[in-house]
Amino acid sequence: MHHSKCVVSTRGNRALVRILFLGDLEFDYVSDPLYVGLSRILGEDQVVDFPYKPLYHDQEAKNWFMVQRPGRRYRRDDILDLLRSRYFDMVCLASFRHECLDESRRLYNEARFPAMVFIDGADDARIRHEIVRQYPLAIYFKRDYIWRLSSPLRDLGALTGAFRGNRKLYSRTLPLPVSIIVDALPDLPRIEKSIDVSYTGRASHPRRVRAVDIISHMPSVRFSGGIYASPGDRRYKLVGNPIKRLVTKVLDNEEAGASEQAKKLSPVEYYREIAGSKIALSIRGGGRTPSPRYYEIPALGTMLLSDPPESLIPNGFVHRQHAVFCRADLSDLKALVLYYLREDAEREAIAREGRLHLLKYHTCERRAEYFVEACRRFL
Repeated sequence: MHHSKCVVSTRGNRALVRILFLGDLEFDYVSDPLYVGLSRILGEDQVVDFPYKPLYHDQEAKNWFMVQRPGRRYRRDDILDLLRSRYFDMVCLASFRHECLDESRRLYNEARFPAMVFIDGADDARIRHEIVRQYPLAIYFKRDYIWRLSSPLRDLGALTGAFRGNRKLYSRTLPLPVSIIVDALPDLPRIEKSIDVSYTGRASHPRRVRAVDIISHMPSVRFSGGIYASPGDRRYKLVGNPIKRLVTKVLDNEEAGASEQAKKLSPVEYYREIAGSKIALSIRGGGRTPSPRYYEIPALGTMLLSDPPESLIPNGFVHRQHAVFCRADLSDLKALVLYYLREDAEREAIAREGRLHLLKYHTCERRAEYFVEACRRFL
């Protein structure tokens, strides 16, 4: 990986970096909150999104977990002129999808780029070597960053396998987890926590189905939630037992019906369920990095009970201090639920500390500061 020098100017106490933020029109759990955070800490004029993304700027395009920022529509010729005049200090390739990559290639073929970084927000641990070969990336930010979690021997295997022996790429691949936009959450009045445990989630991993099956069958626990299907999901995904899941996949591989899809909550119902719970579960989905729910739970003042994250999260939650982690096989899930329902003071202290830790490290602004600091170190 080659890299160019990134020019960082200072105005007062705030370092300013002009970033060309190349994306696409799809929602991205990593890049989109990061854009909001960058535009807030650097200034909206310092971060130029291209192509223009209505989700970032237009009220009619707003979804329930984003906020809008001022923006300007640029033509391709405008962006090329800015690149040729060296207006930008950095280009952020903010999506792994082909629409973004195709547009980036057109620009790259017509104008010289400053330092480039890539945000790989895909739900997998694959390194996209085709992009590494195409661009002189200074940093590869990875959502599902699974390295440096266990033994040096395993990391050596990753260096020779996933990174194909490229030591520079390995040293410049950094974790960039999901973050949340706190002010996108509803301003709920203080809700009585009448629910013991809640979990509502898509059937994107069998562990989610098993967790709901375990908790919903605990007779002394007031449970709220369930597993829902999205359009296109198959019925077998709603089955937790491995043998029954396989049989369903082979013999009844039909699309889940309307009733399974209807179990998805509206945004207001979803947030009220979390806020009204003493404990809320977060269980891994299709990717290794926890979903926004992992951060929404402490943000709403509820104790987070989660399976262990399978990716590296800088400044992550500490077990029994900011959150509680069960075993990946869920073998201690019942015992943890019963313990923390009984120990009110301990549970409420964890919920308070979890929210404070979230605000300190995992909002979109804090993730943007982490991103900028990483760029300062490497560019």
